[in-house]
Amino acid sequence: MRPVYSVIAFLAASVATTNIATSAVADVFSVSSQVSAVTLYPGLAQITRTAVLDLPAGRHQLILQGVPRSANTASLQVQVKGARRISTLMRADFVPPQNVATPAIDAAEARVRQIQEQIDLVKDEAERARASARAAQSSIHFLKQLGSNDGLGRADASTLADIALMIANRATASHREMVDAEAEARAREQNLIALKDELAGARAALAAIATEDEDRLFLEVQVEVAEAGRGEVTLNYLTGGAGKIGWSPYYELHLATGDAPELTLARSVILAQDTGESWQDVALTLSTAEPLGQSAPSVLYPRLRRIEQPAPPPNPKQRFSSDMEMSTDAEPIIEAAVIVESLPQWNVDTGGVAAVYAFGEPVSIASGVDALRLEMDSLTTTAKLTAQAVPLRNEVAYRMVRFTNEFGEQLLAATETAHFVDGKLVAVADFPGLAPGTETNIGFGPIKGLTLRRDVLDQSEGEQGLISRSTEQVSRFEIEIENLTNQAWPLRVLDRVPYSQQEALEITWAARPAPSEENVEKQRGILAWEVEIAKGATQTIQVETKLNWPEDQVLR
Repeated sequence: MRPVYSVIAFLAASVATTNIATSAVADVFSVSSQVSAVTLYPGLAQITRTAVLDLPAGRHQLILQGVPRSANTASLQVQVKGARRISTLMRADFVPPQNVATPAIDAAEARVRQIQEQIDLVKDEAERARASARAAQSSIHFLKQLGSNDGLGRADASTLADIALMIANRATASHREMVDAEAEARAREQNLIALKDELAGARAALAAIATEDEDRLFLEVQVEVAEAGRGEVTLNYLTGGAGKIGWSPYYELHLATGDAPELTLARSVILAQDTGESWQDVALTLSTAEPLGQSAPSVLYPRLRRIEQPAPPPNPKQRFSSDMEMSTDAEPIIEAAVIVESLPQWNVDTGGVAAVYAFGEPVSIASGVDALRLEMDSLTTTAKLTAQAVPLRNEVAYRMVRFTNEFGEQLLAATETAHFVDGKLVAVADFPGLAPGTETNIGFGPIKGLTLRRDVLDQSEGEQGLISRSTEQVSRFEIEIENLTNQAWPLRVLDRVPYSQQEALEITWAARPAPSEENVEKQRGILAWEVEIAKGATQTIQVETKLNWPEDQVLR
């Protein structure tokens, strides 16, 4: 049976054979490429690296240095202008060392070495001083031994006096030398305190800029040059970094109240990257396309249905109350004059399959540590300001702003959007995004002086959450809104009445005043009242509901 080789193995063998055959005659050039342009997508980046070098005529090997291991090699494209590319060899393991340091890193490392050398010098000087102290101490020890020598017993008194005087003088001098040497050593070591602090600062400065991954790919490109001249190498590849790469919009919503309320959307973008190398003065483009997202429609499978005997009913004690089970709270859902104040450095293209934002100035961002915020533009439009109350859930009403996206482009969803009212921060909430031409209603925080109260005035029987076996149940509740602010408010009040999907369960209700809208946003039983509540005024709403069902049935 013939052996079967994979295409990858065959190509690798072919490239290796080519390398062996040509290595004896080919010149080898080490090419240091730099990131020149980046297109950022959500969770992905397309990197462009460039390098320029002079190439003589003939066949050569180009060793392309600097490409981090985070690069997706399957997407790697290499172009060599001025030469014919023959083969490309890629290796991720057992890569020869590459120098990826920048001038800033070299300078920071040199500063660390310089301070360390100063510390070593001070330590040497202190050690030399202590060597003198140890020598003086040895002299003192010798003099002590000399004084106890047995041979001195045969000396006359005059000789002993001279020897004693010599020992005393010399011991005094040695003690003085030892004390002076120790003092000098301590004085020199005092300089170590400042030097060690300086060394810690230099190391911190180095760590702040030395954020790049030293592990790089090995890329070898074989080219053939017909005529000597300038060659330009361009590399393009995709990378997802280590999982924290991409960009996201950041908004500030500024509401200006008054006779003609206006809403200003101040837009900026926040980007980060962890590719393993820092970007320095790169051309930046942001795209809303999602290359990693779903690219084709979902698959639809057949649905099998069957019938069977019904399961026994659950224990009523294990059920929640009908209010908890069946509640469905309403979700808050003029042609605007639009003002767009764009910053000059952005070039926006919304005509293709995705919006593309090209930043007109070079951008620098370190890998894994920087989060860069770039200001974009300000969009201003007229807005409708109202108050909205949900007395069943809240004790105060909330300020709501309704506006239409007349800006001609998609407003992307954003998290932690700051909401300001007349320059004061009132809320931080997510912005859901808004398609061109569509309308939305956004909350701008509570209105503390617009208070709500909801009281159950009467219920014919049973307690909420318990099973009622009566054939009729009547309940009545009252809503009271009090305006303690210094202005009148157009107010929208939302509440609910129960609804049924069974003919045997009859539900009727009455409200005073009657609601302005029923089944709000196609949600059955949700009612809305549109009222104007003046400064210092109180508004009351009463609702009565009646439920009737067969006597042999129970109400859930």
